[in-house]
Formats: sequence, structure tokens, C-alpha cells
Amino acid sequence: MVVALLVLGVALVAGMGLMTSQVSNYRGVKAVEDAAQALSLAQAGLEDARLKLERDLDFPPKGDPGQTLFTYSEDVLIGAQRVGSYRISIDTALQSTDYDMIRVTSTGLVGPGEGPTAQRTLRIDLDTDTDPSRRTTYFLPVKIEDLAGL
Repeated sequence: MVVALLVLGVALVAGMGLMTSQVSNYRGVKAVEDAAQALSLAQAGLEDARLKLERDLDFPPKGDPGQTLFTYSEDVLIGAQRVGSYRISIDTALQSTDYDMIRVTSTGLVGPGEGPTAQRTLRIDLDTDTDPSRRTTYFLPVKIEDLAGL
């Protein structure tokens, strides 16, 4: 009887250790999944900003003459469920008489807005190349940086 209780106790401890190990593995997999989703959201934000710049001549809206930074954010939904969001910052301070550059920073956020489970930040410098014959502006990427995240 004593030996049976001893074997049962050892098996119970071993089982609890295995379950704890599996919970840690599942949390690790979830963290990797959230990190990949945050990167995808940041990339989607960069593309959203680039398309808005390319298609809307009044974007970003003009503020005070000294204002060079414009920010906005958008939620990303699948059906009615919010999966995350991205925050965009458009900096026009790089524009001068020598060259026209716009810096766009995009942060992808996974989870609730007040306490995201993962985030990733990407920054891109765009050369605003204008084609006078077509009266269009192309936003060509010059430099892309991955500023990492949590």
C-alpha cells in the first residue's frame, strides 16, 4: 500500500511537471504568432499610408505652416472581430528644396488597444518623385527600417 502511494505520488508530480511544460510551450507559440501578426499589421499600415499619399492630393491634411507631423490609427477587423490595429505617423520635415522625402512610421498592435500583446514598428522613407507629364506623384521607397517591438 505504501509503495503504491509512493508510485502514485511520483506519477502525479511527473504529470504536473509535464503539464506545466506544455503550458509554457503553448504560451511561446502564441507569442510567436502575435509577433508575426504585429509585423503584418505594421506592413499593412505602411501600404495604407502609401496608397493614401498616392491617391489623395490633400493627404495628409494641411495644418499649421510649421506642422510637419500627422498621425492616425485604424482598427483591423475580421468580420466583426477586432484583431489589432496600426498607428501611422507621417513626417514631412525631410522635405526641402534639394529633395522631397516623406518618412512614414507604422506600428502594428495585436490585442486590446490599451494593453497589446505584441507590437512591431516599421519606418520607411519615401522619395516623392513627380512626373510632370502625367501630373502624378510616385512614392518610391528609399530606406526601410525595422525598429522591432515587444
